[in-house]
Amino acid sequence: MTRTLLRAAAPVVTVALLLAACGDSDEDTAEAVDVADPPAAAVEDATDDATDAVTDDAAAVPAVDVATEVDSVMAGLPEGWLALKTVEDFDTAVTQTSPLVIDVREVSDYEAGHIPGAVNIPIRSLADHVDEIPMDQPVVVYCASGYRAAMSTIALRSLGYDNVRAFGGSYKAWTAAEREVSTDPVALPAGTAKDIAPEMLLAVSNFLVPMPEGYLNIGEIETMQGAIDAGAYVVDVRETGEFAEGHIPGAVNVPLRTLMDGGPDFPTDRQVVVYCKSGYRAAMANAALGVAGWDNIQAFAPSWNAWTEAGLEVEL
Repeated sequence: MTRTLLRAAAPVVTVALLLAACGDSDEDTAEAVDVADPPAAAVEDATDDATDAVTDDAAAVPAVDVATEVDSVMAGLPEGWLALKTVEDFDTAVTQTSPLVIDVREVSDYEAGHIPGAVNIPIRSLADHVDEIPMDQPVVVYCASGYRAAMSTIALRSLGYDNVRAFGGSYKAWTAAEREVSTDPVALPAGTAKDIAPEMLLAVSNFLVPMPEGYLNIGEIETMQGAIDAGAYVVDVRETGEFAEGHIPGAVNVPLRTLMDGGPDFPTDRQVVVYCKSGYRAAMANAALGVAGWDNIQAFAPSWNAWTEAGLEVEL
């Protein structure tokens, strides 16, 4: 089992836990860096809300080990990685299962245009809205191009939402297909309290709420090369067969499903960068490790596709 770390930047962890004690490889394209850091006051308020939820629910839910729960989520990922890859796949899901569709982009993006019928819960505030997100109805999340949707899927599944999938193509695929968009806001559904382990809610909140500009995407190829030159530990989360056909020089292979219990003991004293084929699985890995407590992880969202398209050196 990989080492589980407590976030040094989140002292609320210690306080909340003390209170609790008392009481297929196809993917969508990677997402661009396009939003500023959340306001400090909003981060503080959201973290306080998560801490209150932990305190209120601690007596009702037995203690769980965060890393073990995340490991279970990752090990159980099905073929297709929980992605509705195309607009047609999305249409079929809507027709057949009537899901709640959640747009996890920022409010300004949602207001400028969104998929008709979608509600807006920006990724940083997902943990604040668990009461409004159903567990007895299919849920589909989307963003600009799939990167945040993949992270949101893992974050919610870590909380017990096994009814959540991502629309991999997301809003870019929707608009590229010239589908109808809406600017009319859609209200969140009436909420009901969920039996979510307080340790998991706190871990997910600690990962999502303070997420920086860029959503932990290291950026483009030049930034990735700079990180490698500076000694970054590079992890390829594709399947073993994909890795054997070629990978970024020096990368280690830890397939996504074995990320938590089958991989190496990732270093904590230097940057760790995960990548896959095109960014979707890298985003999933980023979220899994972040929820489990690593605070030195970033994803190379352009991933293998961009690396090879640029004609850069590969290793077999």
